[in-house]
Amino acid sequence: MVSVALGLLFAGCNMTLVDSIPPLPEERHAPVVAVTSFDNRAGFDGQWKLGDGMADLLVSELVLSRNFVVVERQHFEKISGELSRQQSGLFRPEGKTQLGRMKNAQYLIRGVVNDFSHTGGSSFSLSFLRTLFLLGRSHTARVALTLTLVDVETGQILSAVQSAGIVRTSEAFVKASYEGVSFGGDIFFETPLGRATARAIYGGVKQLSRDMPETRWRPMVSCLRNGILFVNGGKDRDFRVDTEYTVRGPAEPVTDPTTGDILTFVPGTKIGTVRIIQVDDKVSYAKPVEGQGFERGQWLMKASSKSRGP
Repeated sequence: MVSVALGLLFAGCNMTLVDSIPPLPEERHAPVVAVTSFDNRAGFDGQWKLGDGMADLLVSELVLSRNFVVVERQHFEKISGELSRQQSGLFRPEGKTQLGRMKNAQYLIRGVVNDFSHTGGSSFSLSFLRTLFLLGRSHTARVALTLTLVDVETGQILSAVQSAGIVRTSEAFVKASYEGVSFGGDIFFETPLGRATARAIYGGVKQLSRDMPETRWRPMVSCLRNGILFVNGGKDRDFRVDTEYTVRGPAEPVTDPTTGDILTFVPGTKIGTVRIIQVDDKVSYAKPVEGQGFERGQWLMKASSKSRGP
């Protein structure tokens, strides 16, 4: 276990990160991402499985940032297996999970551990010894990662993020042991390598947030029931009663004739006009004013500048 001396040595290492990852603007959707296991190219062969462990830490930080919707892919077979079991006659029909409701990942994040080392005055590395004798006055833990962001639809690599965490300490003599310390546990994050890992993961998520393509929210028709349109936003999107919207057909992509890349979207043909009659927390209700043929997926565009709304 980590000795008392180790705790004294690193007590001065401040883990507080001076800035936080800025939240997404309200008009943007959180992208749906999946994380694969990391490749370990650091040469580390100690007691920890860095590939799976780093991926789990990245998933945790992505979720905590609230800038991403993270779907499971590392252990996907366990989820699909449970779905299959529920469809058999062995289980009661009450509470059965519906098929076809799993989210699709828009982006895939794969990672590589390039460096995972702790060196001291004697130049010993954790890659070779689990027990370190840090005899010098300069000891450095370094964790370096590469995170690659891939667009699932096109297969295009959108970003390759390099992120490193470095923790430097000083002490006349300390004997530290990592043996028995669980990767990703509380004690792990009190060690130099734990602190360096946290900084590398955090830095990577911050850069991914910056490089992630924007997916803007748009007011749309969610469904039509008994002549009333359900709209995909309410008080959370600042919808207001009596605001009128022009309803148009699904957007049409405009692509580059050379590359085929989508340049923008243009609204479809005008279907009619609707007026908001009720606003709940996350959904609004609208009544047609003119037109017909309203359907799920049609766009809403504000028809009057006098009324406030999205």
